[in-house]
Amino acid sequence: MSFYVLSKGNLTGIEFDYLSGPNGERLEATLVPGMVMAKNEKLGSGAKAYAIEIMSSPVFSIDAKETVDVALQTLKEKKIHHLVLTQGQSVKGLISDRDLSWLQKFELDKNAKVFQFMSNMILACHEETRIDHIAKVMVKENISAIPVVDSSSQLVGIVTHHDLLRWIYDQ
Repeated sequence: MSFYVLSKGNLTGIEFDYLSGPNGERLEATLVPGMVMAKNEKLGSGAKAYAIEIMSSPVFSIDAKETVDVALQTLKEKKIHHLVLTQGQSVKGLISDRDLSWLQKFELDKNAKVFQFMSNMILACHEETRIDHIAKVMVKENISAIPVVDSSSQLVGIVTHHDLLRWIYDQ
């Protein structure tokens, strides 16, 4: 399974009809991200790339019961645009700087809990998901970030529109 819906800490596999076609399974073992890129350079521009190669890791997260102010400070300090919200070891949601920017406009209480404003149903992908599939899902579903999980469903990274643009630029 390449894509999942994450809701209330549970991952459920999901298929997108618009990704039908040749199977996107990788036929080689996973390599360290830099090694895969170097290997792809040797293969030429037709080589496929995968989430593990472009994802940002580690993923920055805060507890879903933290305040909006803590979330804003974390986004600013880490210079990131998306923050994963957790409860214990479980991913509960995702919040972006855009989600919080409108809260600032209305001068909402910065002590409000961030879980009140998070996206609690999010799409995630497997670390072996093809980048072209990630890009297509992000465009079709109008999202700017997809958390990445490994084969034991543990959060290992996040692919954002910035990661995709950086990958295109480096090609």
